[in-house]
Amino acid sequence: MSNDSKTGGKGRATNAITSYEIGYAKPPSHSQFVKGKSGNPKGRPKGSRAVASPPIATDFANQRANRLLMEEVYRPVTLREGDKTIVLPLIQGVYRAMGVAAMKGNRHAQNLIADLVQQVETAEREGNEELYQSLFLYKTKAKLKLAHARKNGLPEPQLIPHPDDIYINPRTGQAQIRGPMNEEDKAEWDKRIRARDEAQEEVSYHAKAWRNEKDPNMKRVHLDFLHGEQKIFDIINDNLPPHYQTDLKDRSWEHDASRS
Repeated sequence: MSNDSKTGGKGRATNAITSYEIGYAKPPSHSQFVKGKSGNPKGRPKGSRAVASPPIATDFANQRANRLLMEEVYRPVTLREGDKTIVLPLIQGVYRAMGVAAMKGNRHAQNLIADLVQQVETAEREGNEELYQSLFLYKTKAKLKLAHARKNGLPEPQLIPHPDDIYINPRTGQAQIRGPMNEEDKAEWDKRIRARDEAQEEVSYHAKAWRNEKDPNMKRVHLDFLHGEQKIFDIINDNLPPHYQTDLKDRSWEHDASRS
């Protein structure tokens, strides 16, 4: 038999009896799957469901072992110091015991504490430097935007945080934001300021009513209301940064008012 009769003249094997070409995606008949019989008899039984693999935790802080560890190290424990008992987080108790050992001459404890303090101070200094630089740059750019809008008669952009809320101390290298840092914060700050302004309205109302009232008893009632609203105003206003503070109109200076 010639090579052409075996390959069909085209490089493919041909079954002489059935003229069935054997090639890619056409295996020999003896190796084909039999209808009704599984090609993988040791595989998953028919009707069973594949079990999904558990999700991989990508958030380090939310992994169970890490949560348990953090809960444990901050668990309050009772320690005795002399005649007194004190309650401290576990991690603080560990540091305290380490400090006591260092004071007693334990070189390992001394070196460990020195290394830990150095690491903490270095990380804190680097973090402060990075915050200072970023806030300084942000405040500079924000002020330029506001100045451009005012110069050209344009609406001022609503900047959060506002540059006036960023306090920078070049002598100490400290920088902080004393105001809303995002939209949610701003909504809360706006609520406080509205409550303060409402207290101002009540103070002015009762101050006018007190001045015009002839009945001594009613004058006392208006004065009591005035003092109550004045106290609310002072509590809110005193806890706002200077940029948001304002002076109370119609303030009472009576002995039982919020300002003596």
